[in-house]
Amino acid sequence: MTSDQYRREYAHHLVEQVKKGHMTRRQLLVRASVFGLSATVAGQLLAACGGSEEETTGGGETGMPDPVMGGTIKLIGPAPITDPDPVTIYDQGGIVLVYQFLEYLIDLDNTNGLKPKLAESWTPSETGDVWTFNLRQGVTFNDGSPFEAEDVVTSIERVLDPANGSGALSQLGGVLSPGGARAVDQYTVEFTLDKPYADFPYMVSSGNYNTAILSRNYKGDIVKSPVGTGPFMLTDYVTKQRATFVKNPTYWGKDAQGRQLPYLDGMEYVMVEDNSAQNLQLQSGAIDVQPQTVFQGAQALFGDPNLRVDIYPGTGIREVAFNVNVEPWKDNQALRQAVAYCLDREAINQALYDGRSNLGHDTFWDPTVFAGSPPLPAERAQDYDKAKQLLSDAGYPDGIDITLTYAKYLENPQYAQLIQEQCKPAGINVKLDQLSYEAYYAGDDADYYGTTPWLNAAMTITEWGSRPAPGIYAAAMLLPDAVWSSSHWNNPEWVSLFDQYQSTADEASRADIAAQLSSIQQDDTPILLTFYITQLRTQKKNVYGIQGPGSFYCDLSQAFMTA
Repeated sequence: MTSDQYRREYAHHLVEQVKKGHMTRRQLLVRASVFGLSATVAGQLLAACGGSEEETTGGGETGMPDPVMGGTIKLIGPAPITDPDPVTIYDQGGIVLVYQFLEYLIDLDNTNGLKPKLAESWTPSETGDVWTFNLRQGVTFNDGSPFEAEDVVTSIERVLDPANGSGALSQLGGVLSPGGARAVDQYTVEFTLDKPYADFPYMVSSGNYNTAILSRNYKGDIVKSPVGTGPFMLTDYVTKQRATFVKNPTYWGKDAQGRQLPYLDGMEYVMVEDNSAQNLQLQSGAIDVQPQTVFQGAQALFGDPNLRVDIYPGTGIREVAFNVNVEPWKDNQALRQAVAYCLDREAINQALYDGRSNLGHDTFWDPTVFAGSPPLPAERAQDYDKAKQLLSDAGYPDGIDITLTYAKYLENPQYAQLIQEQCKPAGINVKLDQLSYEAYYAGDDADYYGTTPWLNAAMTITEWGSRPAPGIYAAAMLLPDAVWSSSHWNNPEWVSLFDQYQSTADEASRADIAAQLSSIQQDDTPILLTFYITQLRTQKKNVYGIQGPGSFYCDLSQAFMTA
């Protein structure tokens, strides 16, 4: 069977899943994009499903005027923790910056579906362990050098090398090994995987943000040599203060009417750590866009007649991790569950987000958040009687003192206080260990992953931006070899099932396996997921065309400002 025949069969399978009620129309579009089926083909599949249309786009403005050429937009957000290195970045400031002048093989749309970027198409083999990417031709880096398959291969091989410390290994580890990327010809790249992997395109998309495509000549200092294929060029970078960009005059992108992108002449990223200070600058008119708006303290923005707050149904989380390598969490499932049953998730959502976000129940496979996921094993409501019994079963009938470590960033301090208050009636006394943003993510250069607080403290809160699929989250933090695992959880049964899940293309089979994964994750409780954040992005009312599903996904290639 050829790749085209295999994809046709898979397309027919998606239609049947919708007709049987096993998949929504929105999920069909997402899965079709993963397998490289074009938007035209996806539309034909929807038509074949019959039934009424449903909303398949998320967030963003409506009634957009015709684009206006020129102008400079000012963004505001936190500074990168260190000078941004696309191979190792993990923070909002660094990601927003590189997103403006570097690009990925595949990008995310506003619904977390995949859309072509530097790759025009991609196809799996029948067995799902070889993926072939056809690259966009005629693209150049902003230094004039051509973009070709060799640049893709060197970029991917760079993040696959453990010596480079790339967070991309949290997703690619065990899926693609060094030497697995090969240039078939000037504009074709073939990835030979370690095993069949149905979600592989996500691994080389902007959802795995360390896989930005760099020039084959990249020497390791992107600030001094900001060479990329993106719509803007970095012209000035002042650490902890600002970054300035100008339009890339040779950018390959054009809009639907054939007009050259970007519309803007340039942009500036202003670095301000404090959210309240960011909001004041927005309200003063000094700033045009805030890529990630934190609901706490931002109520005035909703009522400002000069601002528009766009809402994106998001999948971002605040992970509460129990480090199962240390006491008191080691070999103590009952204690972890006790904390879980102390929490009033509705009250947390109301306090932090005015009820705008989706409740979470300690599993990634949540049908409210990720369409096509199986029903929840159970909804976790606050239950102090059960929490006290579990606490006794854990060996602490008279209560326990625990420490919660987190950064003074976003909603984390308020969330930590809510956890503290809600645990106290059960006899769980939570000591709050608040660190600065820099201190929380600091670590020794010689052993960063073994020393940084966010991966080694006993119990932590860590902010995660949106991920496009539940398996992406799971691979990044719950596999035993994941470099971003704060829980250090290792459940062999779960690992084996997850391998089956990612190797399976049949959506019905994937749903059955996902149900088992979901049940094990919730029962063992290595992490708490009490909500999935609805992302907010604030801009002046005359700013339009920003793309991406909220958070640090902030594509300004089609952004513009009216008078």
